[in-house]
Amino acid sequence: MDAFLESVHFRHACKLFDRDKKIPQEVLNAILEVGRLAPSSFGMEPTRMVVFQSEEAKESLQTLCWNQPQIATASAVVVYKVLCQDLNPPSAYLAKLASRKAPSKESLDGLFNVLKQHLKTRGYLENNIFQWGAMQAYIMATYMVAYASYLKIDTCYMEDFDKAGIESYLHLDATKEQVALVVCFGYRAKAQQERFRLGLDEIVEYK
Repeated sequence: MDAFLESVHFRHACKLFDRDKKIPQEVLNAILEVGRLAPSSFGMEPTRMVVFQSEEAKESLQTLCWNQPQIATASAVVVYKVLCQDLNPPSAYLAKLASRKAPSKESLDGLFNVLKQHLKTRGYLENNIFQWGAMQAYIMATYMVAYASYLKIDTCYMEDFDKAGIESYLHLDATKEQVALVVCFGYRAKAQQERFRLGLDEIVEYK
């Protein structure tokens, strides 16, 4: 088994971390850098991260995550928030990012037209543009979790949280930014439990 596949087997939803074992800051920075370099649709980079490390901050966040122990015991907790209003073309934000690849007005207009059609076809209109942004946040988080597992760092994806509560805690304007996902990073406090997965023959078909 190669090293990466071994790390995939290592990963599990860690429900309790070793509170006393901390991720070195340089290692955490490397995990965050992997997130920064992760792909996003149309290269629009809509995801922002808020890293909770202090005990006080994690305890505040824990109350907004159904008091689950992994929040308080993790070495670091990353809250992924995504842009909303700025993802509707045309916007100054999209123009700034797109100008890196489409410097002329004509090419920028062409890109916006393609992006508008894409969003319309997929059903990501103005009132649910958050869903498109959230998909990009999951891509970023998955890259980070995979890299963390490769480093033998445990993780836990979390979707069961008070979304509006966290947004209020972070003083977010929900028309501009919303919280998509929470992921804990740290070192397990107990042995990994048995995992159950369907077989490849149950989930894959070839044409």
